[in-house]
Amino acid sequence: MQKRHQQRFQQLQPHLAGAQVLAESYFRCQQRAADVLQDSLEAALTTEQFPSAEHCRAWLFQVVRNRCIDSLRKQRKLSNDDSFDFTSATAESTATEEGYSEVHQALAALPFEQRDILVLREFSDCSYAAIADILGVAEGTVMSRLHRARLALSKELQRRMGESQ
Repeated sequence: MQKRHQQRFQQLQPHLAGAQVLAESYFRCQQRAADVLQDSLEAALTTEQFPSAEHCRAWLFQVVRNRCIDSLRKQRKLSNDDSFDFTSATAESTATEEGYSEVHQALAALPFEQRDILVLREFSDCSYAAIADILGVAEGTVMSRLHRARLALSKELQRRMGESQ
């Protein structure tokens, strides 16, 4: 049993930094993100359905993403995504956090779906195929959502630059 956990951890270890970035994009709190990552890692090490090495990264990110969403739901005591405002859950804390760059603040101001896909692609360097697996959508959908998210981020950054001048 211990050897199996060690082998799994070795497969997951190269992806932990990216998973931490993903979790931080939900909470804007390194400690809370680390807690969710730890919980995700514990589940990953003990599950019966551990993926093959080539699918390990996308699978871990999917586990972390789902755990983050579950944690936010529990916090808000809501039962579905439609009635949960993910943007306000992170944007409020980001606005008051010192040390976050303009890009992080602009990212936090975006709707959840746009922020999520940008973090997976630009900060965690996931492929379109991996993002499609993580989000459960087609690759073409990933490409179009990513394009719209990049435009929205650019517009938000321009808006912020205009306010600061």
